Amino acid sequence: MYDVLAISVTLPMLLSVASYVWARSFGDPDPFPGGARLHLLLILLQILTVTLVYSFPSLISFLGISLLYFIQGLGVAYFIRKKGKVDCGCFGPQISSRLGLPLIGFNLAMGFAGLVCSYTARLAFHQSFTVTGLLMEGMILLLALFVVVGVPDALHAIRIYREIAAPHISKIKRR
Repeated sequence: MYDVLAISVTLPMLLSVASYVWARSFGDPDPFPGGARLHLLLILLQILTVTLVYSFPSLISFLGISLLYFIQGLGVAYFIRKKGKVDCGCFGPQISSRLGLPLIGFNLAMGFAGLVCSYTARLAFHQSFTVTGLLMEGMILLLALFVVVGVPDALHAIRIYREIAAPHISKIKRR
């Protein structure tokens, strides 16, 4: 149960980290409304808190990830107030994700889920460091990279295939 909660709380942050690294490796523009330095700071905080959750499963690590989710929710509310519903750059330039009330609700829900995980982690774990947690973080990061890279490319390939196949649809349906 602990692993499922930990993965559900950390996966959105790992998706954000993977998309940031993927976009920077190709020199894509940064659509984050707060500027490049603030985005880099947010990504570094996400990496740090997720690594703490997997390598040091404790009350403090889950409280840290909950606090970061709550701060992200406040940041979304601030940018909505200041700039309106702009692209947040959460999942890189390939996936359009706009700032809005659902994103605030998502961050608050994930913050409360982190609080629930902190309660269960306090009951479930007594060791101070786990190597298997770091291995799990690596596997989840690979899954996040697969989602960030594979899903938009697959949707693009399906769209191109449909455009190419459209003139031949009558021949296909007759068979």
